[in-house]
Amino acid sequence: MVLVAAAALVNFVLALLGIVVLFSTVGGTAQAAACALSSASSSVTSTSTTTTSAPVTNANCGASSSGTLPSSPTINNGLPTNYVISSNATTVETVAITYALAQLGKPYLWGGSGPDAFDCSGLTMMAWAQAGVTLPHYTGDQINEGAAVSSYVDISPGDLVLVPGSDGTIANPGHVGIYIGDGLVESAVDVEYGIIVQSYSVFVGGGLSGIRHLG
Repeated sequence: MVLVAAAALVNFVLALLGIVVLFSTVGGTAQAAACALSSASSSVTSTSTTTTSAPVTNANCGASSSGTLPSSPTINNGLPTNYVISSNATTVETVAITYALAQLGKPYLWGGSGPDAFDCSGLTMMAWAQAGVTLPHYTGDQINEGAAVSSYVDISPGDLVLVPGSDGTIANPGHVGIYIGDGLVESAVDVEYGIIVQSYSVFVGGGLSGIRHLG
């Protein structure tokens, strides 16, 4: 019994450390807590004297909601063949979008900020970093960055589009994409699709938390 109790204590401490690390690198709000907890290890007693650790993972933390996922495989990662960055985009907007487009097809990874894999807020953070704009690596914080855009009518290339996603709410968004113009939004969608482009209407199909202008 002493060995079981000691092993359980060790597992609890390791899980707690994992939560602290995720809070310090990704963000400290409810969604980050949920993802940290889902990635922690849980104790499983296999005998009266032996305890093993079984990982409980949620690879789609921060992903798009299931209702907004493509219904069929995407072609060219969802980017129309005739797409060009709008001539109305400012220099910094063009820099951010150009970086984002270069990441199309790369995999989704919770907490990822490149160069090989990204989560949604990691992609927008790194895209805007190329233009000299610093963003926190957390969707729940990016909703407070820049200036609010009142509606889609006033959206600009490079704007952040924030939605509830798979594990957020309208008030506390869990997913974010970058508007690239022509009614299109690019985001790190989930582990199945990776980084793709979707229509704005599909992207916000689960609700819109806000649009933020950074340029």
